[in-house]
Amino acid sequence: MAAAVLTPRIRLMSICDGIRESKTEAGVFHVKGLRQRIEAQVFPFAPASLWLLVVFSSPRSGAFPGYVLVVDDRSDQTIFYGQLTPSPTFETNVEIVSNITRLRCSFPQPGRYMIQIWFFQEHGRDVLKGELPFIVSEEGG
Repeated sequence: MAAAVLTPRIRLMSICDGIRESKTEAGVFHVKGLRQRIEAQVFPFAPASLWLLVVFSSPRSGAFPGYVLVVDDRSDQTIFYGQLTPSPTFETNVEIVSNITRLRCSFPQPGRYMIQIWFFQEHGRDVLKGELPFIVSEEGG
C-alpha cells in the first residue's frame, strides 16, 4: 500500500496570530487572528507570533512522526523546519488529533510561501500530506 494512504489525513490547516486550548474543555481551541496573509514594512520580516493549527484523522492506530516546512514559492528554499511535537498519535480508528506548531521564521522577501506538512517514512521518501499557501506582502503595496 502507498505510504500516502498509510499516513494520517489533514482535515484542517490554519495559520493564526495566537492559539490556546480551552482550560475547561479538551480539544477546544481559542484562535486569534486567523489569516491567509500578512503585511510587513521591512524585509526580512520576522512576525512576533505565527501559529499553525492542524487537525488530523487516521483509520490506523499508531504514532506518525512528521514535520512542518515553510517554503519560499519563488526560490523553493525552506525558511522554516519544525517537527510535529508531539507526533500525531491515534489509539482507535478514525480518531481526530490536533497539533499546534509555532512558526518561528523570517520571511526574506514579499511573495507566496507554502506551509507544508510531511510525514517521515522508514523506507523511501517522506510523504507530503498538505500544503497551505501564505502570502507575505509589503505594506501599502
